[in-house]
Amino acid sequence: MHRYLRAIGFAGIETKSEEITLLRSMELSPPYGERNREKHERTYAGLRCETGKGIGVILQGYRDPESGEFVREFYFPYVEGKTSTPMGSGYIRRLNDKEAYAVLSEDGRLGAALIFYMINGILYRERVENNLPSKLKSFALSGLGIQGTVLLPIQKTKHQIARINATNKNRDRMLAAAREGDEAAMESLTMEDITLYGQISRRMLKEDVYSIVDSCFMPTGVECDSYMVIGEILECERITNFWTREKVYQMQIASNGLELTLCINERDITGEPAPGRRFKGDIWLQGMAEFGEK
Repeated sequence: MHRYLRAIGFAGIETKSEEITLLRSMELSPPYGERNREKHERTYAGLRCETGKGIGVILQGYRDPESGEFVREFYFPYVEGKTSTPMGSGYIRRLNDKEAYAVLSEDGRLGAALIFYMINGILYRERVENNLPSKLKSFALSGLGIQGTVLLPIQKTKHQIARINATNKNRDRMLAAAREGDEAAMESLTMEDITLYGQISRRMLKEDVYSIVDSCFMPTGVECDSYMVIGEILECERITNFWTREKVYQMQIASNGLELTLCINERDITGEPAPGRRFKGDIWLQGMAEFGEK
């Protein structure tokens, strides 16, 4: 059973038989979209079943050439991202065990590679096979969480916000220069990190860590597309899964200069999410790709 299924409102699915019954119902019930690959002996297909506003389940498999029936190979829950992020340097890679894809983006705002699961992987495969433009030009990030906590915001004046934004822009420029081999930028970043470490060490003696760390976006666990996120809640909406009537929170989160759409079951979050507050939790990072010219 997919561990993030509960994030979109299927917390009541507890047994394998319940999971199989649900998936069979989805295979037979519209609405869904289908993608075909004619170059293979078996026609590959993906069924998208919406279960609420911007959320749902994608089932991937193939159409049996004789019976025409859909044969499922795997599935995954998804939430659609709302904010488009331009793609810098990076690439798309197929996962080893199935017809699914991951994207690695060298995003300077994190200072490390950003890896996410591509929701519309079948579309990418079609474009490659049909020699259509398949270069990734942008993506809309999203995430599913199965445990989270609402934190109070850190109060900042307008002057402090402006200074933080200027500092972040300057750091982005230095990171870009360091990647090009600029030794002065590398030395400046090193000294900045040493100074920051000293400031944090002194503050930790008297303050709580969450009053120091405003936002955080870092890999966690052994899965490359799993992240621990602390970010400001920009928007929050409580939506209903119309299959189960369970309530889930759909939030727009800003963290380390990135925006993503997050979905989590109301049973799995501690506190009351609202714009201006912060979210902390582990998420499975996804993304909807947008393609441009080669």
